[in-house]
Amino acid sequence: MLKWFLHRQIRGMEHRYGYDAAYMHELADLSLGAFLRFATIQTAGGTLRGGAPPNVRLAAGIAGALVEDCGPCVQIASDIAIEQGMPGEIVKALLSGTPTGADAQLGFDYGRALLRASGNLDDLRETIERKWGKRALIALTLRTMTARNFPVIKRAMGHAKTCQRVRIGKEDIAVNQALKAA
Repeated sequence: MLKWFLHRQIRGMEHRYGYDAAYMHELADLSLGAFLRFATIQTAGGTLRGGAPPNVRLAAGIAGALVEDCGPCVQIASDIAIEQGMPGEIVKALLSGTPTGADAQLGFDYGRALLRASGNLDDLRETIERKWGKRALIALTLRTMTARNFPVIKRAMGHAKTCQRVRIGKEDIAVNQALKAA
């Protein structure tokens, strides 16, 4: 009964975001325990707010997906950001490498620097702590970490074989591939 419910939830997510979650169905069938642990990690880490403004958290999530993914997970992270109120123009700017609003840019830059262990990580961390405190820093860190988990598990299970452009509204966005580098 639980597997039936989980598959139904996954299908709902697939339909809502136009996303192929075959790897999630496979994981649920292969090991219910593994699926539940994965879902718990995603929910526990990805939803913490910690006083960080929404656009900062959402941008960190986009960065987390971008560092690990070739399109589908970046698409869903972008769709979720827009769904939660981030203007599409900010998402487009982040993905294309065009500077945007200071807060969203800070979250995005922090997410990329964190996952790439970039030289500017200390400066970004200090800026975030000064603006919103250490709890916000932890929330941004967890959002970044959990956003990368989807592409990582897809790759591990042999499902990360599709590259795609990201669509914001009716416009395809060419993601600046230099953003994936450190």
